[in-house]
Amino acid sequence: MEQTAGRLVLAFLLVAMNGTADAASMFPDEIYTAGICYGLDVAVGESHNGIDGVNYYVVALARKSSGDLSLLEMHERSSCHPGIRTTVGWTVPIGFLVNTSQISVDEQCNFPHAVGDFFGYSCVPGAKDPEHDPKGNNPRNLCEACIGDENDRHICVNNPRERHYGEAGALRCVAENLGDVAFVKHSTVFDNLNGKNQESWALDIEMEDLKLLCPDGGEAPPSEHARCHLAVVPANAVVVRLEDKCRVYKFLDRVQNTFANATHGFSLFSSVGYGQPDVMFSDSTLNLMRVMGTYQSWLGHSYTTMLQAFECEGLC
Repeated sequence: MEQTAGRLVLAFLLVAMNGTADAASMFPDEIYTAGICYGLDVAVGESHNGIDGVNYYVVALARKSSGDLSLLEMHERSSCHPGIRTTVGWTVPIGFLVNTSQISVDEQCNFPHAVGDFFGYSCVPGAKDPEHDPKGNNPRNLCEACIGDENDRHICVNNPRERHYGEAGALRCVAENLGDVAFVKHSTVFDNLNGKNQESWALDIEMEDLKLLCPDGGEAPPSEHARCHLAVVPANAVVVRLEDKCRVYKFLDRVQNTFANATHGFSLFSSVGYGQPDVMFSDSTLNLMRVMGTYQSWLGHSYTTMLQAFECEGLC
C-alpha cells in the first residue's frame, strides 16, 4: 500500500522476532499487520492537530447533479480511484463495498475481477501494470475512465503521467464527467478548488457543484466530511513489543519535550536538511500522543473493518 520515500520504517518482523529494535514508526496498514500477525502494539501516535490521531477522512465525492446516486446502489456505476492498492483509492472503498455485501470476492480472492464486474467502468491507475497484473488478466474496464497524458499515452499508469492519477486526478475524473464517484481524501476538494488549482478542469467546477455520498445512502456537502465519510484513517504510530510500551512512551515523551519545537539543530518533526520529507515522523506532526488502548483503538473501528475485508489475501 502507500509508501513515503525516506521514512525511517523498521521491519516489524525484526522488532517482533529478533528483538533487535525497540520501536518502529509505521503506516496504519502496517500497524494492523504488526498487531494481528505478530502481537505488537502501539505506544504513541502522531497528532497532526494537537487534539487527536485523525490523519484524514476517506470520502465518496460526486457531482450534485447526479441526484439518484447512492453508495448503497453503486452497481454498474462508474468510479474514479487515486490508484490501485492505495488506502484511499482501494482498501477503504472496496472494503466498504465488500462489507455492505455489494461486492463478492471469489475463492481465489481476486479483488480486481470483483471490482471490474461490479462497476460499469473505472479509472484505477496501475490496474494493468505488471506489478499488479502480472498475467495481464485484470479487467480492461478498470482503465476505461483513464485518459493518459496529453498525447494519449501512458493510459492507466500508476504515476502522474496518467492525468486521472492521485486524489486530484480522481477529482478531475468526476469533474470531466468520466466517472460518477471519486474516492478521495476529504481535503482533496479544498486543495484544488476556489482557485487553489489553476488547471482548466479545476477552474470549471465549483464547490457548490459537488456533494459527498454517505454510507447510509444519503448525501452531504463537502464541508460535512466529519459525519459523511467511509472511514477515518489514523496517523502513523510507533509500534513496540507489549512489554516495551510504557518504556518507549516515556523515552519519546522526554525527546519531544526537548526537540519538538527546536528551532536550531535537530528537530523531531522536521526533515529540513535531510533531503527528503517525513524522515522520522510526518513533518505535519504537532506532537506524539500516548496510546493507552490497543493498536485496534488507534486504528479505529471504521478503518479496521475495511482492512478486515481483505484478510482472504493473507496477511501473515
